[in-house]
Amino acid sequence: MAAIFIRTILIYLLLIGAMRLSGKRQIGEIQLSELVTTILLSEIASYPLTNSNIPFLYSVVPIVVIISLEIITSFLATKSAAIKSILDDKPSIIIRKGIINQKEMVKMRLSMDDLLCELRLKDIASPDEVEYAILEQNGRISVFPKDNKKQVTRADLNLSSEGSGVSHSVIIDGHIMDYAVKNAGKSRKWVEEQLQKKHIHNIKTVFLMTVDDKDDVKVIKKEP
Repeated sequence: MAAIFIRTILIYLLLIGAMRLSGKRQIGEIQLSELVTTILLSEIASYPLTNSNIPFLYSVVPIVVIISLEIITSFLATKSAAIKSILDDKPSIIIRKGIINQKEMVKMRLSMDDLLCELRLKDIASPDEVEYAILEQNGRISVFPKDNKKQVTRADLNLSSEGSGVSHSVIIDGHIMDYAVKNAGKSRKWVEEQLQKKHIHNIKTVFLMTVDDKDDVKVIKKEP
């Protein structure tokens, strides 16, 4: 029991030192190579803790090797664009001037729900309010609102604070979102009628349909 206790303390201190040496960032900001390193370290460190028959050195050596590789590859990535492109993804433009890049979303395996969630967290009701939305290398989405959406507020112009409210995504990727339809106070029949008004006869061709609290309907069709 005492041996396990001592091993646990030593492994803990070793991992703390290793992570500091490798310059780890917050979990939400780590790159792919850093994530792989973290997973390997957690696996290797657990072996001598759960099996006292495994020599302590069998854990120390792999940890030192992995951290050394991480430091070396990180250094080489700063010196070589080719190596950096292998180790890290490039930023991807998801929205450009209010237009969603559907092909890039599929390539990045980013769902419409996830994108809309990120926009709402940044107080943006609709994709057409966005100048650029970029999926960064760390998995986060940077959003740049259009100038006319951020420079002047209604308070600046002494106007009423009444807005368009929340934008409800009633259709996503060809499927009616019943919960969103209900939240918008509408019905499936109403959604179908709006599509008919826009001469859309097949719901499967709709990438996104939104309606706000002022009944402003916006439809984005799927790219061919």
